[in-house]
Amino acid sequence: MMAEWWPASARGAILSKRPSFPMSPTKASDSVRSSPNVGAGTYLHQAGQIKALLLGSAGSIIGVGMTAFPRIAPSIFLDSYHVVALSKTADLPLLRRRADVFCLEEAGGGLPAHSRNSGALLAHARTRDYLKSLPDPRHLLLYQSYPKLEDLAEKEGWILLANPSALRLRLRERAFFQEMAENLHLSRVPGAIWPVAVLHEKSYRSWTRELGPEIVIQLPDIARGGGRGTFFIRSAQDYDSLRERLKGNVWREARLKTILVRRLIKGASASAAVCVTQNGILISGLQRQLIDVPYCATPIEKGIFCGHVWDGNAWTPTVREAAMTQARKIGDFVASLGYRGILGIDFVINERTKTVYPLEINPRFTGAFPMLSFLHNQNGIIPLDIFHLITFLNLPCQFDVAKLNRQYQLPLKGSHLLIFFPPHGRSVRGFDLRPGVYEAKLEDQTIRFVRDGIEYADIQNENQFVVVDGPPAPEAIKKRPPDPLYRLCHVLFPSPVARACGALSPHARGVLDWICGSTRR
Repeated sequence: MMAEWWPASARGAILSKRPSFPMSPTKASDSVRSSPNVGAGTYLHQAGQIKALLLGSAGSIIGVGMTAFPRIAPSIFLDSYHVVALSKTADLPLLRRRADVFCLEEAGGGLPAHSRNSGALLAHARTRDYLKSLPDPRHLLLYQSYPKLEDLAEKEGWILLANPSALRLRLRERAFFQEMAENLHLSRVPGAIWPVAVLHEKSYRSWTRELGPEIVIQLPDIARGGGRGTFFIRSAQDYDSLRERLKGNVWREARLKTILVRRLIKGASASAAVCVTQNGILISGLQRQLIDVPYCATPIEKGIFCGHVWDGNAWTPTVREAAMTQARKIGDFVASLGYRGILGIDFVINERTKTVYPLEINPRFTGAFPMLSFLHNQNGIIPLDIFHLITFLNLPCQFDVAKLNRQYQLPLKGSHLLIFFPPHGRSVRGFDLRPGVYEAKLEDQTIRFVRDGIEYADIQNENQFVVVDGPPAPEAIKKRPPDPLYRLCHVLFPSPVARACGALSPHARGVLDWICGSTRR
């Protein structure tokens, strides 16, 4: 069952208006309470009210993910919250202090490498048995939905707190974004989508005459994000090497039909989280993206997402306003198509002109969560993913969108880094780390475990950091998928770990060197 609506009359229309949400659920969501008028219910103005509001939701709320950590944030406000995860990770005992966690690998189940997604996880018999033990109605908080998962939810009586897969798949298309950017008059990076055959027919010099000496080639047929299927081309040698790799028109087991070729903009990679609600569009502050940092990059694909830096003083008012204005236009437009809840927008900010270019939208939860939620809650601000829940659960409340957006623009301070698995055959210290808070001693350049912890609030000084979202269990390390971007763990820092130029701070680099240092097993 899908707790959402998607008006067919809105499809394909380019509109710029506030979302207008229907006041009764569609047939697929009959088990959701009918929503009152937007003007009814609690007036939300502080985080302390959220717990009482969420108590008004009957049944169970269950976060779903490959690992448990990314879905843990609602436990801040829910006394009874559940998580379904695939991977057995060392942080599960810490996460279970906050939520009831079912782990399929712990329960003796598993998934093949090519089926590691929430649809396959929820379809497993042991997962379904666990969900049957929870009170009805069962609401599933997803990273994103899939067609087969929607069929299964209809059969099992689950309510998916996610947008319909047909809408999500349409919004993630590069062609959709290119057309939307043109019609909404967004700042556009020069470039276009071409049939993949053009890659083999056109020379590097031809592209440079149109776009300049440095270009980015992306593969729209690669479904997974995070930089997969992205290549930076700075020379004829780079171009010829890519053509050789793609001569069969296949990459990451996907048959390629098109390529997106754009000018490479030199500047800062950034993003914003957006939540489309019944009251309007909520927009986070700009957050710097960490791209291709040491131990997190691949030698072939570039633009690999490796984490975020929150430094409220990093952006000028002009840059912040340009990002907010374009994010609001995008939010209003996708709302007119029936989209609700969380989505992400990726930007690049030209370092010379300070022009803010939106590059793509991610119609799902993004890699900023749950870290962004921890930082908001720590600063007394209602996290965006709580409004995602409120919207899909049709909870009766009002809130001041303009006031909340002013709060979301307030400075935040912190960072997180993704650590990926080392090449096969290499053992690193990170395999054996105990999740929790660590401290780097500057005087003797040592690092020691301090205490349990999973979030920024557990850190007590600038030399401490948190290891969480892993590492995987030893048996999982042996059976890891071949993807070089398979995650080892997350590292949370209380301060920005990157300079304005994008280079990591000495402290962060030392922590990475320590975690990724070779060991004998």
